[in-house]
Amino acid sequence: MYEDVLIATDGSEVASDAASVGVSFAQTLEVTVHVLAVVESSSAGSAQRDKRESDAETVEAKAANAGCDVRLDVRTGRPADEILSYTDEHDIDAIVVGTHGRTGLRQALLGSVALAVIRDASVPVLTVGADAVWTDSIDDVLLATDGMSGAAAATEQALSIAAACDATVHTLYAIDVDPDVPELQEGFEEHGRSVTTGVADRATERGLDATTTLVHGPPHEVIGEYAAEEDVDLLVMGTESKSNLERLVVGSVSQRVVPDAPVPVLTARTIER
Repeated sequence: MYEDVLIATDGSEVASDAASVGVSFAQTLEVTVHVLAVVESSSAGSAQRDKRESDAETVEAKAANAGCDVRLDVRTGRPADEILSYTDEHDIDAIVVGTHGRTGLRQALLGSVALAVIRDASVPVLTVGADAVWTDSIDDVLLATDGMSGAAAATEQALSIAAACDATVHTLYAIDVDPDVPELQEGFEEHGRSVTTGVADRATERGLDATTTLVHGPPHEVIGEYAAEEDVDLLVMGTESKSNLERLVVGSVSQRVVPDAPVPVLTARTIER
């Protein structure tokens, strides 16, 4: 399903953790690893560039020791822009990046490299937060879905990764409506059962074990809770493009889940042709 995976690093602890996950992910899927570090200012001195080269070489060594083919590059510019440009230029199939746990207004106003990449990448993005737990294997994949058209890419990613790893597919549908309006709640429950059963049927057709779950509550909260309680190894979600105003005020469920997720999160955007 993948041939080339890009691991972006800035030498931080969270980036180092993300790189370890990315290398393990690439090793499992037997793909080429591209390592990219970005010097943020064209006026940066040689010491900063040397540091970024050293950061990239550390990841390169991890990947090589894991038996992966590796490519390395160091660029100058805005990190998110350079990551996306490199992705387009080298036909990258997935991006791996660390993310710092920011919430609320500070996250909305400041953003992060990871969230900027998620918002604009046309390929799946694997993010690893400071508190994410990784066990070097993928035995349980959680697909959080609302069943809408934008979830199609995430569904296919979850099923394909699970098939490659012979993992169980957990499908979760969150319902966050006023319980005092039973007709509305019943409608969402019916839709949720249809969506999760459909994914489970597709998993079964691929010879995979599958579970379906409907939960009530704010999606960004119940998704993280389920991932932690069920000891899943990877969370897969769809993401959508947002206008600048929507990014600041609303965001998406995936962008609210990613910073503090208890496991690595793979976000995928459905590209409408």
